Amino acid sequence: AHAPSPSDAFEVRVDRPAASRDDERARVHRLTDCVASLRGTQRGNSMDQQPKDANLLYAKSQEDLLRVKSHNPAPTTVPPPIAALAGNIGERHVLVFVGLPLRGKRTIALRLKRYLRFFHGARCRAFDIAATSGSGAVLDELGRFLRSDAETKGVNVRLERDGIDPMDANAKHVDSGRVAVVYSSDASSTFYDTWSGTSKERRRTILRQLEELSDGDAHSGARKVKTIFIETTLTKQALKDEVLSQRVARDVKKGLVKPEDVEREKTAWRRRIDEYRKLYVTLQEDGSEDDLSYIKLYNYGERVMTNRMRAYLPQRIVQFLTATHPTAHKIYLCRHGESEYNTTGRLGGNSPITAKGVVFSEILARFAGEKICGMRRDESTGEWCETSSTKRARLWTSSLIRTIQTAAHIPHPKISNGDWEQMSPRVYRNIDEIFAGDCEGMTPEDIVLNNPQAAHLRSMDKIGYRYPRGESYFDLISRIEPCIQEMESYTEPVLIVSHQAILRLIFAYLTGVDREKAPGMNTFAQNVIYEITLDASCEDLITNDVDAVPSFVVAHDFNADVARLEGVTDAEARRAEIDAIQF
Repeated sequence: AHAPSPSDAFEVRVDRPAASRDDERARVHRLTDCVASLRGTQRGNSMDQQPKDANLLYAKSQEDLLRVKSHNPAPTTVPPPIAALAGNIGERHVLVFVGLPLRGKRTIALRLKRYLRFFHGARCRAFDIAATSGSGAVLDELGRFLRSDAETKGVNVRLERDGIDPMDANAKHVDSGRVAVVYSSDASSTFYDTWSGTSKERRRTILRQLEELSDGDAHSGARKVKTIFIETTLTKQALKDEVLSQRVARDVKKGLVKPEDVEREKTAWRRRIDEYRKLYVTLQEDGSEDDLSYIKLYNYGERVMTNRMRAYLPQRIVQFLTATHPTAHKIYLCRHGESEYNTTGRLGGNSPITAKGVVFSEILARFAGEKICGMRRDESTGEWCETSSTKRARLWTSSLIRTIQTAAHIPHPKISNGDWEQMSPRVYRNIDEIFAGDCEGMTPEDIVLNNPQAAHLRSMDKIGYRYPRGESYFDLISRIEPCIQEMESYTEPVLIVSHQAILRLIFAYLTGVDREKAPGMNTFAQNVIYEITLDASCEDLITNDVDAVPSFVVAHDFNADVARLEGVTDAEARRAEIDAIQF
């Protein structure tokens, strides 16, 4: 048997001469890659087999279905869009962030760009006007980005062949659009820049320039550009102080401010913000700017005002901005303990954890109580007690038994005079493992033997290929989006006990790794807890390196402890050993 090419699936097969030795060697390599892909690894570079174009309008594994065949001489030109790829088809959006300095605009802008790219397949680019020489240069760069069609040239050729003009204003949803996110990393120095949007006159100029960018003929690549202004306003002093503290702390780390000058620097920032406020003109609610599309955020998602926010993508932008915030918080990601299916290499299923998995669940319980919740266990009673470091914390698991058992020993004491239950378990089916359909319960070798086409297509397109009667990574992206929105809104630490495919996607999103690279990530071995600290400084530390853990992530590896304690059957002795582990 060999892993067939996609075209083998529906073509009439003919007898072929015996394969040469080179052909056999190539087949062995293909089989090896199929098995490695199904196991989550690749022979050589794990990303060599991923789609080179990160912005395809359809899954790469569907490409062969669009070719002319004897039984289908007039194939579909482009498959219908799926949710993970259809976020801004046919549209051009420019999002302009405005507001006073130190209101979290930069962090929210970059996080929004990452969200739209990851969950909606939007072609996004951030434009920092503080790093661009003049308003004219900003407009030139925007024009080149918004008018570019290099990525969709092949799709447009197919559409034109079928009599569809991708440049026709009436032919919506035939070309994937783009989103430009405009912000300033130094609002004080760019106050008088047109693109700062600090006055009604400057906002009108932005609209006029983008309207001119929309004008033109089909040969210029012109598209209708939708402009949305996003203003952040803080009225709570605690939020103002936190953003200011984060900014000064970041400058201290960079060596721009001496530790002994922190308070002086904060005073200087407050003075600059006061001067900025005297000249800044907020988005008007007196009717003079009612024709603009805008979002006004008060204390981030506490109160949101929108105007003329119609259509699919703008509404998703509003929903995301209602949830996200730049205040510091932690997210802990943890794969379930070893399951019975893990020991045999089987995919999916709902098997319980093994003795090794139980050991990890007991370690996780102490880690959650002490490290995440900041509590201590009374040695005489065994009860968990509040301390000065205690903080409210949350717990998520999937609905599958292996994650529920892994989290079963985590304590749930009530704190704050009974107002809050620590780590109250929340079960989400959205974070269940990828469903392998017909391949559930099989090993990778079984799949290659029984369904070689599925093995080959998935090795070629791991993010887009859907298991027969099962799911693809694109399906998972759509499935976890509601959970991501909820997670973004939390200020308390949250522990997520889930599965490898799900955690790869969440980790990739939080650390800025392109979603096309997520299926090949080598992270999320069992018995490891990833502690992710999110604040405004994270955006400076993103590398998009699939094999590197960013500096704002700490990996707590307990594999050695689990291996050492697996054979300790006495419960008291094992608990004593676990209590001695240094976190």
